[in-house]
Amino acid sequence: MIQVCPAAVGELKRGEVKVNYLVIDLEMCGVPQMYRTGKYKYSNEIIQIGAVLLDQKFMQADTFCQYVHPEYGALDHFISALTGIENKQLKHAHPLKEVLHMLIDWIGGRRYKVYAWSENDYCQLAREIRCKEIEDPDIKDFMDQGKWLDYQEIFGRRYKFSRAIGLDEALMLCDIEPDGKFHNGLDDAVTVSYTHLRA
Repeated sequence: MIQVCPAAVGELKRGEVKVNYLVIDLEMCGVPQMYRTGKYKYSNEIIQIGAVLLDQKFMQADTFCQYVHPEYGALDHFISALTGIENKQLKHAHPLKEVLHMLIDWIGGRRYKVYAWSENDYCQLAREIRCKEIEDPDIKDFMDQGKWLDYQEIFGRRYKFSRAIGLDEALMLCDIEPDGKFHNGLDDAVTVSYTHLRA
């Protein structure tokens, strides 16, 4: 389980280490039943990683967006219409391991925490890393659960919800118009970062 921590951040005190905040969002396609082999038994596979890097004051510093070539999944009409992703964008995309390395290189030497809307993205990443036998020390460090924060849980606690709420509800509470298209990895990451700034 990824951790939950208070979202409020005060001014940094003398001697404190500056931490950046990475808001991440994944988009996935379905995996047909016939391709759910003994090695990969899951119904979804990552096809896009979007991320926004926030500085110590939670201001946007940079963005990242890469498509991921699926090894088992297939992009059907429904997912294509939902996400705006097309097969031609996935055909020559890099596999998951390479995209994760690109993401880690983009983060650079910064200290960071990862914000994800619910635990689903972390769990999906962890499953694919395991099933695809990705063994790499930098990726292992990125997946350290101590770095990951469940912002859906944080947001729900802030507003005293007893149930998990969707991103669309969070936007209404914060009076925010969605940035770009729902179910686009980068646009959703940007939108989640706005809820943190406004809430």
